[in-house]
Amino acid sequence: MLRPYAAHDAPDFLRLINLARGQNAALESLLTQDAAWPAAHVRQRAVVLREETVVGMAELSRFEYLPPGWLRLTLAVDPQVRGQGLGAELYGWVQAQAAHLRPGGLSVSVLDTDPLSRDWALRRGFGLHAHRFASELDLSAEFPLPELPVGTTLRDMTGASEAEWDRLETLYGDLLTQTPDLEGQPRWTPEVLRSNLRDNPRARPDWTLLATTDTGEWLGLCQGATISTGIYNEFTAVVAAARGQGLARALKLELIRRAQAAGVRLMRTNNHAANRPMLGVNVRLGFVAQTGSWELRRELD
Repeated sequence: MLRPYAAHDAPDFLRLINLARGQNAALESLLTQDAAWPAAHVRQRAVVLREETVVGMAELSRFEYLPPGWLRLTLAVDPQVRGQGLGAELYGWVQAQAAHLRPGGLSVSVLDTDPLSRDWALRRGFGLHAHRFASELDLSAEFPLPELPVGTTLRDMTGASEAEWDRLETLYGDLLTQTPDLEGQPRWTPEVLRSNLRDNPRARPDWTLLATTDTGEWLGLCQGATISTGIYNEFTAVVAAARGQGLARALKLELIRRAQAAGVRLMRTNNHAANRPMLGVNVRLGFVAQTGSWELRRELD
């Protein structure tokens, strides 16, 4: 039986999301995100049951890293009941929702260790778009202190003024457009920038770091957020004119230092496979690559 998602489905729904995304998110994290989900943002969910147990799920949601008007699709079926047409049943629901919502396209991610799911998406008209993978860093190890070029300092956003937050959001917007994920896409609106940077319920001002010059120039940004397993390095980037000086490494080392001081023992991040400079920084710091994922996209009429 296929029906809309209900709040009591959350534990099984999360189990399937973790299966699809290769994560180990806690239930509290899902409930917190659900409570903070903007009412104006699209999100539709459905589940499939067998003998009153949720064995499949599908979700369509807005995701800022997609082109305007596109939706992210998450679809998962319990491995024990695959091959029984449940995925097709859920995708029929997806098609019905798409006919109503009329998105410009759909994006779905599948683990790169799951070729059957990738082929399932390819047969439905999706095409390979990007390869990404998570990396994890054991924070129980010792790390060097950040080394900065002369005339450069690091600071956080604790006690920052409204004008400073506005300036940071402008820098964030500029840097995002230079990433492989958002290259060629429209700049995020001020509302989206604010919700991801300042109003993010998982963000902390003391984990939002800046590299600045003594003359007041802002050169780079690094953001950490709380997750159930520790800390997530949401974003790290440096302005083009200041690259090659080790600022990304220094920002990450300072975030590591602060996470350690808070008792955190694991840092996680995610990278586009084409972002070789940042991948190099992560490897030299000791990040270990985890299971990756392929993003597949399908443009809709």
